[in-house]
Amino acid sequence: MPPKREVHLYVGLTETQVNLYKTILSKKSVNDDKKAFINILMQLRKVCNHPYLFEGVEEEGLPQLGAHLINVSGKMIILDKLLAKLKKENHQVLIFSQMTSMLDILEDYCNFRGYKYCRIDGNTDMDSRDRQICEFVEPNSEKFIFLLSTRAGGLGINLATADTVILYDLWWNPAVEQQAADRAYRIGQKNIVHVIRM
Repeated sequence: MPPKREVHLYVGLTETQVNLYKTILSKKSVNDDKKAFINILMQLRKVCNHPYLFEGVEEEGLPQLGAHLINVSGKMIILDKLLAKLKKENHQVLIFSQMTSMLDILEDYCNFRGYKYCRIDGNTDMDSRDRQICEFVEPNSEKFIFLLSTRAGGLGINLATADTVILYDLWWNPAVEQQAADRAYRIGQKNIVHVIRM
C-alpha cells in the first residue's frame, strides 16, 4: 500500500462569519446549562462551515449559483483553490461533511464550477448508491468529486480510485473520521492518499 499523509488546514473566517459568530455569542447565555452550551457549539460550527446554513443570511436577489457561495466562507475560499489545483492534476476527491445541509451548498458549488460529482447521504437509496459508486470508480470516470455525509459514507464503500479525502467539518468521534478517510485508503489504491482536515 502507498503511504497516507494527513494535512490539517486552519482556515480563517470571513467578515460575514465573524459578525455571525459574535451575534450568536452575544445572544446566548450559557450559565451552567449543558444542553444550551452544546447547542451554541453546534451553531458556531455551522458558522465556521458556511453562513448560508442560517436562514436570512444570504442576500436577496443573488443568483442561486454564483461566486457568493465561495466568497462568504473561509473554508469555501480555500476549498475552491484546492479543488482547482486537484482538478488540473487529474485527481479524484472525496469530500465529507456531517451536515447534509452543507452537502447541499457543496452541490450548488459543484454545479457553479461545472465539476462532475456524485453524492451519498442518509437519504440515498441503495440502487442510486451502488450506481454512483460504479460511475465514480470506473476507468476514465468523468466524476471528479464524491460528496458524502460522514455517517452514511463511513462504512462499506470502496472508493480507492480517489486519492484525496477532504474532511470539510470534523466529527466529534475521530474513529468515524478515520473510517471516512479509509474509503480511499483501501486495497487497490495505487497513489499516495492525502487526507485534508479543515
